Amino acid sequence: MEHILLREITSQSDVTGAVLLDGEGFVLFSEPQHDDSVQNLASAVALLDPSFSSGRITLNGEHGTVIVQELDGNRVLVIRCISTSNLGRVRHMLDEAVARFNALVP
Repeated sequence: MEHILLREITSQSDVTGAVLLDGEGFVLFSEPQHDDSVQNLASAVALLDPSFSSGRITLNGEHGTVIVQELDGNRVLVIRCISTSNLGRVRHMLDEAVARFNALVP
């Protein structure tokens, strides 16, 4: 089910990749599946200190935006967007995705 949710996220016009991490920062699922840049992105995000976050971190860069979202079950969702993305629309979509991911946790 997680793979289907990631595929729905990356089907959005502004989103170029998504990764679901476990609490240790290891990749559980990624979309696209064999994209090394998404895997490397996940490794970099795992270094973020969760004590500084309030559930969601947005990193704006010259070539794109990365949004890191904490999920229930000690998981983290990371999405990569194009630099010209509509972040309001992406965050709204992300709010809906978070509810669906959290519903999967028993």
